[in-house]
Amino acid sequence: MIRKIIAGAQVVLPTGTQQVDIFIENEKIAGIGKTKHFPRTDNLIDAKGMIVLPGLVDIHVHFLDRFMGTVSLHDFFTGTRAAAHGGVTTIIDFANQSKGDSLADAIQRKRAEADDDVVIDYGLHAEITDPTPSVLHEVRHIVRAGVPSFKVYTIYEGMMVDDGVLIELFEQTARYHGLVMVHAENSAIAQRLKQQFLSRGKTTALYHALSKPNMVEAEAIHRVVYLGRWLNAPLYIVHMSTREGNEIMEVCRKQGLPVFAETCPHYLCLTDNVYRRKDGINYIISPPLRKTEDIKALWKGLFNGSISVVSTDDASFSKESKIAGKDSFDKVPNGMAGVELRLPVLYSEGVRKRGMRLERLAELTSTNPARLFGLYPRKGVIQVGADADLVILHPEKEVTLGMKTTHMVTDFCSLEGWKVTGYPVMTIFRGSLIVENGTFLGRKGNGRFLRRKIDFNEIRTLR
Repeated sequence: MIRKIIAGAQVVLPTGTQQVDIFIENEKIAGIGKTKHFPRTDNLIDAKGMIVLPGLVDIHVHFLDRFMGTVSLHDFFTGTRAAAHGGVTTIIDFANQSKGDSLADAIQRKRAEADDDVVIDYGLHAEITDPTPSVLHEVRHIVRAGVPSFKVYTIYEGMMVDDGVLIELFEQTARYHGLVMVHAENSAIAQRLKQQFLSRGKTTALYHALSKPNMVEAEAIHRVVYLGRWLNAPLYIVHMSTREGNEIMEVCRKQGLPVFAETCPHYLCLTDNVYRRKDGINYIISPPLRKTEDIKALWKGLFNGSISVVSTDDASFSKESKIAGKDSFDKVPNGMAGVELRLPVLYSEGVRKRGMRLERLAELTSTNPARLFGLYPRKGVIQVGADADLVILHPEKEVTLGMKTTHMVTDFCSLEGWKVTGYPVMTIFRGSLIVENGTFLGRKGNGRFLRRKIDFNEIRTLR
């Protein structure tokens, strides 16, 4: 019988933030209240002056991701270890379909890469890039197997799906309680602009951003929202980056549509000015970084509920792999690492600088992703019966983010030199302390694969 008490902290509960103690028994939260009412234990964490949040859920990471002839540096051990340092206790990655694969094959292959290496719990999304009739017929079986979310692209030759496939996928997921996730960019416009720039010798990183202006994202979001609405199917927009996208989401939320969007820390902090720097190619991601007015709109969306989740889209491609495309922006692997950065950035920039409530911070980073993707109430909440997944944050700890202070295995930090106030100092995963003051105490292979089931009633009431 493993028992532990966390005492003296401000605890972010569904009903508000209170100074209460948490009693952990084995892997579960067994009590919330005062220590004197709990069974006796000598295993006590004095968290006076700290903030306790539910362990973070990052539903958008790419570990061991193969893209544009290279592989991301984070594998399932180094990636989940870095995540744990950032207060993350659950991740969801992608089972990437190869040409001719079934979805079941893709999931089995990804699980073989992950099961023995993860230090925290994980799930998978099925990524559809070869939508044959037999693959689309698999959807109901994959949902029942515990993988109820399906990602598709509206861009990238060899990966994108057309509107006909989207309609059929919406029909299947609406019927069997799945969720469609869309990387929304208009392929034809982006391809045409790219070719125009390349033909004129405009090949630097800046032209990656210019080839994908805001309308490239906004048009695609508008189109897939319309299709999903036509079929009354839930929809999730990944890594939204634009003011126009947020305006579309505001309309969806006012109309009560089951349409949800995420954004990422880099879209909340960085502008496209970085593409003018000598190291600009390191920041090539899709969608690209935007303008100050887009950053303001995204923060507005986080506060008013039009954006439901902040994930990281961690894709840890090295500087060496990026430099291979130094002579042409279209040859640079798209992506940056960030799985460790989400909590300190959102607490510092959101709570301290902009007055975000702690409860909203917990919703964006833990509760909402757990509710949307079929993990709630086991994950994403501090309440009796939930997994004892917790992060303890020191609200006054000052850290300068960068290669020297973080634990990601990449050779480049997108927020190098960024100063934050408020930092995670302990991560508790299923009742065990796995990170303490920057020291990793967890164990490879200790995480479990999570079979998920999406509750449409749960997600339709989410705001």
